[in-house]
Amino acid sequence: MKKRIVSLAMAACLVLSMMVTLSACGGKPTLEEYYNSDAMQTIITAAVSQYEAQGVECSVTASGDELRYDFTIDIQTTEEERAIYAETLESQMPADYQEFIDEAKSIKESVSNETVTVVVTYYDADANVLYTQSYSSDG
Repeated sequence: MKKRIVSLAMAACLVLSMMVTLSACGGKPTLEEYYNSDAMQTIITAAVSQYEAQGVECSVTASGDELRYDFTIDIQTTEEERAIYAETLESQMPADYQEFIDEAKSIKESVSNETVTVVVTYYDADANVLYTQSYSSDG
């Protein structure tokens, strides 16, 4: 819990400094420019490292209006097992729902895109989709 609070505080400071820099330049970046900034890459690298320490591969990318979180769990699954994992992941996502909506809205305020969508996808070791969910800045 303590690590998460420290990580969030560091992320907030980095994003704030980036927003001040960008506002001094007179315009908002696109989602892709925002994602590729040094401040965001620092945050993303830290988050990816935390997931990897828990044994989950994480990839974060931005394209167009989407910020994608792709998580790969190092397990091989059958079709039946994928259905069970999908059900389990779906039941856990409501706890994170507001966090992802808030992230999409927060990023939307910092970029020129009209809408920002955070897409979260879980894969097994063979790249089979276990579960995917989208969260829009429009709510």
